[in-house]
Amino acid sequence: MAAPATRLKLDQQALLPADPHAGPAACHAALASGGADFLQLILAQGLGPLWHHRLQTGGRLDALPQDAAEALREARLSAAGGYLAQRAALDRLDRLFEAAGIAWLVMKGAHVRECVYPDPALRPAGDIDILVAPADRRRAALALLDAGYAVHAEPANISHEATFSHGGVDIDLHWHILRPGRTRVGLTEQLLERRQRSGGQWGPSDGDTLFLMLTHPAFAKYVCSPNMGLGRVADFLLWLQQRPADWPGVVKQLDDAGLKTAAWAMLSWFRLLAPAALQATLDAWRGSVRPGRLRAAYLRQWLLRDLPGRWLQRPLLIQFGFTLPLHDRPGDALHALRGVRQARKNRQHDLGLLLGEGT
Repeated sequence: MAAPATRLKLDQQALLPADPHAGPAACHAALASGGADFLQLILAQGLGPLWHHRLQTGGRLDALPQDAAEALREARLSAAGGYLAQRAALDRLDRLFEAAGIAWLVMKGAHVRECVYPDPALRPAGDIDILVAPADRRRAALALLDAGYAVHAEPANISHEATFSHGGVDIDLHWHILRPGRTRVGLTEQLLERRQRSGGQWGPSDGDTLFLMLTHPAFAKYVCSPNMGLGRVADFLLWLQQRPADWPGVVKQLDDAGLKTAAWAMLSWFRLLAPAALQATLDAWRGSVRPGRLRAAYLRQWLLRDLPGRWLQRPLLIQFGFTLPLHDRPGDALHALRGVRQARKNRQHDLGLLLGEGT
């Protein structure tokens, strides 16, 4: 694994197509100087289609070595095929859930790409994340099963999500954003009440999308490059440039949920990777959600040293040393620990709520 400083520099270069001031010439120069290893990083992070688009529209694609240009073309074609399959699944899901009277929305990458990418097929998504109310989880699951999907219910996650697969498409059905206990208040009903139609599908409001980008990956992906993937960073950078932000409203949501510290960590990570043109905004936002001096210094060391990425094989260490301090108050962290214990205790009960195998 590359040293944190070296990896950070490479990640910044890989995100050049999301830099408002980096034109096709700068992207071409970065590829030429980075060589095969840099190209592999771009492809492994799912950024190949975005690079292909930037170079093609700028007339620089044909100036690349043939093997590099072909690799980017293949990445874009593959992403386009995946997008068409996922979009067909979402359109079918929309009809199924609307007919059943189930309020739902699609979130995370599969939503963001419809809003800020020049072509949504430029943003590969390994799966589709959708959200329904907890009371609708069983009806939603049955609708998916009736449509030919197979369920994969992981015991560790059955308190808040399960995966449904069919024809090469994976749908992660969520009824809570995070494991119950992670937030002071329930969020699902609020998100569904504020949902809006975007790109022909239901998605969170702009403010809720920003809230999700600043909270969910902090706990689910540990705010580290190997686990988060640079696609999520590109999502955020493109969103920041193109969508209006009611930052005071987002701060209130964060405060109500007890997740301002988590958002500060995410903003600090984005700040490390962001182009200069966006750093002032990120600095202002970070300042408004900054935790206490000692905790900020402690968490900053985790980020600068990429400790979550280096210790991915030691999840308990990350969870106790990093994600618990992402809660705003000690009481919030204690609430999260109780939620973990309760989720383990209720696994069979939660499975029954989802699949009708009990109450």
